Amino acid sequence: MAEIRYIFHLPDGAHESVVLDFDDHTFLLRPPTTQGAEAWTALDFHQCPHCPLETRTHAHCPLARALSGFVREFDRFYSYEIAEVEVVTGHRRIIAKQPLQAAMASILGLVGATSGCPHLDFFRPMARFHLPFASEQETLFRALSIHLLGEYLRAGGQGDEMVGVAGLQQRYAAVAEVNLTMADRIRAAFKKDVVVNAIVILDTFAHAVPWVIDDALLELRPLFDLPDAPTS
Repeated sequence: MAEIRYIFHLPDGAHESVVLDFDDHTFLLRPPTTQGAEAWTALDFHQCPHCPLETRTHAHCPLARALSGFVREFDRFYSYEIAEVEVVTGHRRIIAKQPLQAAMASILGLVGATSGCPHLDFFRPMARFHLPFASEQETLFRALSIHLLGEYLRAGGQGDEMVGVAGLQQRYAAVAEVNLTMADRIRAAFKKDVVVNAIVILDTFAHAVPWVIDDALLELRPLFDLPDAPTS
């Protein structure tokens, strides 16, 4: 079983550990049991309008259920408060001082990608190689790489078909819808703004991606010893 541990050294002096266990094969998160689940995790509580899941087969929103294992512990803080956060994986240990909203955005991205949410599942390969506190450039590079690799593999992995980034824009549009609705769900269930503002951070990036893909690809060309712009 794969494990990633987030250890928060919180502003009030307390420590909060969030231990995430993943299936070794699929890297799907093993969520809390549904027994005693809070009402805000119900699938039909602020359900995403484009959600393909149905209440007869899924009583709970996969993402909300995954978050419910730890988010309430942070509802006593404000998003701007600073915490020291340790992230421990099987291969490395990373320590950073971050506003709680930034630290929470890192763990929310990981949980969302592995929660079983159909619209966030695209990010699961990135989660398998989790990079805590990644910059926007690092995240965009990884998102482009994962998307193109996935397209290549789905095309047979032989290089016989063209692959491109057109589908990435539609993916991020769906992600933005999840972020918007999840923020409404969290606002209805919690008092403070740590988790909501973490979602806002993720959402800002999701909205920006469709507009920066072409520029990002141009910026990457010199790294591959290619001219700044493709020749016609």
